Amino acid sequence: MVGTVTLNLWNVSRKILDLAPNITTIWMQEIIRSMEIPVTIPRDFAEKRTVLLARYLVENVDHDMQAWSLDMGEWLRSQEYPFSSILRTYQLYRNVFWRVLQPELQKWALSSQDMHYLETQLGKAMDESVFWAVYHFEQMMNRELIQKEETISYLHNDKLTMLGKIAANMAHELRNPLCAIEGFLKLIGESTQEQPQLQSYIQVVMHEFENLHRQITGFLSFSKKPILDEIFKNIEMKSLLEEVELLITPRLLGENIRFEKQIHPCSLAGYEEGLKQVVVNLLNNAIDAVQNRTDKCIHVISTSSDGWLYLSVENNGEMISPEIVEILFQPFFTTKQNGTGIGLSICKNIIEKHNGTIHCDSNEKRTRFVVSLPIGDAE
Repeated sequence: MVGTVTLNLWNVSRKILDLAPNITTIWMQEIIRSMEIPVTIPRDFAEKRTVLLARYLVENVDHDMQAWSLDMGEWLRSQEYPFSSILRTYQLYRNVFWRVLQPELQKWALSSQDMHYLETQLGKAMDESVFWAVYHFEQMMNRELIQKEETISYLHNDKLTMLGKIAANMAHELRNPLCAIEGFLKLIGESTQEQPQLQSYIQVVMHEFENLHRQITGFLSFSKKPILDEIFKNIEMKSLLEEVELLITPRLLGENIRFEKQIHPCSLAGYEEGLKQVVVNLLNNAIDAVQNRTDKCIHVISTSSDGWLYLSVENNGEMISPEIVEILFQPFFTTKQNGTGIGLSICKNIIEKHNGTIHCDSNEKRTRFVVSLPIGDAE
């Protein structure tokens, strides 16, 4: 490298080393004067850059350049300076370096070839230092993002695990007394066959009992245990939807909601109570969504194709923004004033236990929840 030019690179290197304190002082003054965000760089860090440029002319300093860029990047990152401010400091350095060095080089009456060579070599060294600084800064940012994602994932999974434990304990504690209540209700029903009014009261109690049972089923979907030890069996989707329709009919009539359905006969294997819970939740959410409409409409479509069942629950309520759609199924997220934020999470967990999927798409005309379930067979 030395033989290709007429100037003595060792002399230039020593001259740059002599100018290093002055370059550093002016650079730090320029940073304070020119930047909106004050960046105060430790002097030993700042001066070492000029020292490395001087050494670059006469020796291999790639390893030292990377080490300095890493140390400098870590320090700048620890100060939480914006990336634009960090790049600006390097730009100011380049300007100051040549402003101080060029008058000294002109005293040597260097040829244009020698000047071009120096500018090329020193410019390459500056570019290398900027590259490694940006590289290490990017690596640090990526590590921080990964750590944050891992923390968020851990907290999310920990929350679900805790909820699953609570759900399993709750189901265990409530199942025995509920079974006893159900048994005695049936006995009372059998012994009061000739008392129509009492029978009607018992039917109301049994209806509420089934609702309570369904709520427990939903909570248990957060645990890894089976859904209340239900049997995985073949289910006629048309019959299931008719039963659910009976449950929500009072709300439909009371709130003057037009209910339309297109049900193609299809059976699939699954947990009946769990799937009922999903459909009830989706329909109740649809009823809530159309409250502010004059023409309230809910449309249920059930079709099957290529071994899959597709259930769509549509409403003509207000559009759900894409940002909300992305987090709609997260536990405890809700847009309702008195909501708990677990209804759609329960739906998602139950559907996933059936190896299916659920998603939402929404526009100004309609909002639709689509459930996809493998048909399979209980055998």
